[in-house]
Amino acid sequence: MSRFSPSFHAFFQGLEAHNDREWYAEHKSDYEQHVRDPFKSFVNELILACAEREDGYEGLQPKHCIFRIHRDTRFSKDKTPYKLHASAGISPGGKKSSDPGLYIHADAHKVVIGGGAYWVEKEDLYFLREKIARDPSAFNALLQDPSFARDCGQILGERNVRIPKEFQDAAEVCPHILNKQFFYMTELPAKTLLHEDLVDVVMSHFDAAAPMRAFLRSGLQAG
Repeated sequence: MSRFSPSFHAFFQGLEAHNDREWYAEHKSDYEQHVRDPFKSFVNELILACAEREDGYEGLQPKHCIFRIHRDTRFSKDKTPYKLHASAGISPGGKKSSDPGLYIHADAHKVVIGGGAYWVEKEDLYFLREKIARDPSAFNALLQDPSFARDCGQILGERNVRIPKEFQDAAEVCPHILNKQFFYMTELPAKTLLHEDLVDVVMSHFDAAAPMRAFLRSGLQAG
C-alpha cells in the first residue's frame, strides 16, 4: 500500500492557490494527516535504508532531516508564509550538514531526488578542487558513469569565472573544477510519490550516486 494518497497533492494545490495563514489554519488537519505524518514515516524509512548502506546515519531521526513548511520571510521580498513542498536533507549530521547525502522533495507537480555538496565553505572548496586537480579525468569518469548519468543527471551549481592559477590546467580537462557547488537533482512525475516501490526508487538514485558521493565526501574532508 502506498505511504501517500492523492490528498498530499491536493493539499499543496490548495496551498498554491491560497498561500496565507487563514487557509492553512483551516486545512492544518489535512496537512498533518496527509503530508506531515506520512512524510515523516517516509523519511524514517529512507534513513534506515541509508544506514544499511553507509556509516553515519545511525541514530538519525526524521526531525533532524525534515525542513519546516514555514518560510523564513525576514529578508525576502516574497512574504508568502509557506513552502509549496515537503522536503528533507538526509545526511550524517542532518539537514544542516554539508555532507553530500540524500535530498528529497515532493510537491503538487513533481518528486525531486538529489544530493551532493550544496553548501560548500571557501576552505572546503579549495580542498575539493585540490582533489579534482590531482586527477581531473577521474572526476569526469564519475560524471560519465552510466548509472550516475541515468539516475542523477549532471553536476549542477554556480561557477567561478576565474580560478586560482594552480587549478587552471585541471580546468582544461575538467571544467567542473570551476564550480562553487557540486549537487545533482532528478525530477520525476508527481505520481511517483504514490507508488508502492517509492523507497526503492529513491534508493536506486542514492546507490547510483555512491561513487560521486564518496569522492565529494573525501575531498571535503581533506582538511
